[in-house]
Amino acid sequence: MSSSASSSSEEVLVLYGSQTGNSEAAAEQLSSLLPSKLSTPNKGGTLSSRCMHLDDFLELEHAQWTRLVIIVCSSYGVGQAPIGARKFREVCDTILERYGYDDVVKDNKSEGDKMLSGVKYALLGLGDSHYTTFFRNPTTIENALSTAGATRVGELGKADASGTGNMEQSKVIERWIDSIWTDLQKVIDEPITPEDEMKLKKAHEQTWKMCLELYKEWKPTNYYALIGLFLPLGAVVLGISIHLFLHGYTWGN
Repeated sequence: MSSSASSSSEEVLVLYGSQTGNSEAAAEQLSSLLPSKLSTPNKGGTLSSRCMHLDDFLELEHAQWTRLVIIVCSSYGVGQAPIGARKFREVCDTILERYGYDDVVKDNKSEGDKMLSGVKYALLGLGDSHYTTFFRNPTTIENALSTAGATRVGELGKADASGTGNMEQSKVIERWIDSIWTDLQKVIDEPITPEDEMKLKKAHEQTWKMCLELYKEWKPTNYYALIGLFLPLGAVVLGISIHLFLHGYTWGN
């Protein structure tokens, strides 16, 4: 489906980055539960979800934001992004470098003018408090998205791999999943306006533009330009071959 929702159907993306598999498992669980836990306000409407790496969302989907996105991501090493989220983290770092950091916004744009103002997101972060950089990557994602104008729905999930008892990581994840549905349903219940459609289009265009600035190898190949480059060369080779043929030249002489 496109980046926007229609009156009868809507898609919610579940995006993740995972080093050991815990974030991936939680994301897949959310994605599988979503169609049965949420419903569209329109009779006969359908709700679907797709689960993918954060990096695949950028590179393969070209940052086609849906109005509601669920992100599950951990920290790895010294606060770095895990597998499947490293390029997304670089985009987040770029947003913070250009527009603000730690909630200190550097530009004077209103919320509605920012690149992700039409996007709402839920965020479940995983980490290990055994390390001093615990939760740094989810925090960076949170800061970048909010700085760019996106709105978080629900509580920011914090699942600690070193948690014990009631705060054991798996229990925190399950509680967060159980509690997030009401907040997600409120977003789905809101009607889609033409202004919302334009905001999502802008979010896609500006995010993809930033990606192409960072990853020039992602730029699509201009086959027409290649044809225009090699076509004259082919004509020259053909002309020489015809000339030699007419003058009785045999290849290999």
